[in-house]
Amino acid sequence: MTTSLPQEIELKLALPPGRVEAFLARMARRRAQPEKHALHTRYFDTPDFDLSAAGVALRVRRAGRRWLQTLKTEGERQGGLSRRLEFEMSVPRGALDWSRFPAEALAYVPAAWRDRLVPAFETRFERLAWQLSGRGGARIEVALDRGEVRAGEARAPICEIELELKAGRPDALFDLAIAWAADFGCLPDDESKAARGMRLARGAEPAPVKAGAVALDPAGSVEAGFAAVCRDALAHFQANLPGTLAGDDPEYLHQARVALRRLRAALRVFRRACAFPPELLDGLRDLAAALGPARDWDVLCLETLPAIAPHGPDPAAWQAGMAGLTARREAVAAAMRAQLAAARPGAWLLACQRWLLRHGWRDAPEAQRRRQLGPLAGWARAALRRGDRAIRRDARRFAALPVEARHRLRIRVKRQRYVLECLQACYPGRAHARYQAVLRAAQDGLGRANDARVAADLLRSERAGSGAMGMFALGWLAARVADSGTGENAKYLQNLVKLRVNW
Repeated sequence: MTTSLPQEIELKLALPPGRVEAFLARMARRRAQPEKHALHTRYFDTPDFDLSAAGVALRVRRAGRRWLQTLKTEGERQGGLSRRLEFEMSVPRGALDWSRFPAEALAYVPAAWRDRLVPAFETRFERLAWQLSGRGGARIEVALDRGEVRAGEARAPICEIELELKAGRPDALFDLAIAWAADFGCLPDDESKAARGMRLARGAEPAPVKAGAVALDPAGSVEAGFAAVCRDALAHFQANLPGTLAGDDPEYLHQARVALRRLRAALRVFRRACAFPPELLDGLRDLAAALGPARDWDVLCLETLPAIAPHGPDPAAWQAGMAGLTARREAVAAAMRAQLAAARPGAWLLACQRWLLRHGWRDAPEAQRRRQLGPLAGWARAALRRGDRAIRRDARRFAALPVEARHRLRIRVKRQRYVLECLQACYPGRAHARYQAVLRAAQDGLGRANDARVAADLLRSERAGSGAMGMFALGWLAARVADSGTGENAKYLQNLVKLRVNW
């Protein structure tokens, strides 16, 4: 007879510090008295951070007069919702006691590591905890944690809401989380306190996140592939969302925009099998629309114009023109952040995750969804073949295409590349890797031509403020646009036409 291992299911939200009082007022209306705890937690690892690398968090926590030791595994994290194994028991005097852990827990910490464990970092925070009832008889513990993570002299703030499922279905957590994300500007957060503390202990700064490979089973169903691709794109967007809203680094905005574009490309390919609901598509369009103008100004001021500067007029004229354009870029960025926050991205992300958790595409009428259950590799092959056929048709006559048709070709190349990257687990061979590289080169070349056109439009809109610098840059860009049909882009597309891929 097998026994199930203890599993923790929780959903975590990052709460803006300025919205704490509003959240407390909301909870007060529920007339549920919170329990208040001052929590001091010490986390352990080896000097080489072996436990962290293995996805294990080991801690001793003091709550009042009681000490608890806990071992947690990394588990599954997506959209703020986590499922992970948790082993927790009382210990005397705040010291680790290996004899109290069950064998299942000890298996995660090899004996060779146990003698090398040292305190790696600690957390100190106040917790207010409420016990709530949810839909379908669910029981949920809601905890508001405020304090900080400490690693040596380094500090990082904690201000978050944790919703832990005590009984019932995970779907019940989303009812509360979506409403709070919409009302208080919360964002789903997949980074645990342990992960944040470990990053602090290592001296690693937060950084923009690029898309990685999607874990897919080529022999699995189309449904499973669709859900995996969507979750990966949503995780990519979520990881870069806080930095985009904070305006810390323009690369956050770039990666957030790439994530939404990858999602849109995937939804287009999967639309005949697993269609996204209209309300989530509307939210996706609103988010994409919020990011576009700011990214165009980033490209103009941080990439296009710096490349032209060494060939431009005297430095004083160039600096004067750049000052006006930089001010305009900063104003557009501020407007983007306000528009993005108004689009309630946290609530949208949570609604997407709930829809995927429910397999929401199965609720669509049969005539709309036309579900194909697998295998994924065969279905993906047909979808990629259709995209490739349209690209090759226009690539053969690229020099004769008008500007609008070249723009459409660029979008097709970009979509094909994103889709192939998402589905690359189905096509690990060298031929498909070469095809992906050629697509990337073509997308980059066509993208530079498009950047030149967009930059020219922005400069014309700001001509009065950019002076001689703007006039020179417009002339330079006009030459770049004129050359886009006969230069590097023609070569890239010829390479694409010549390349044979066995779909």
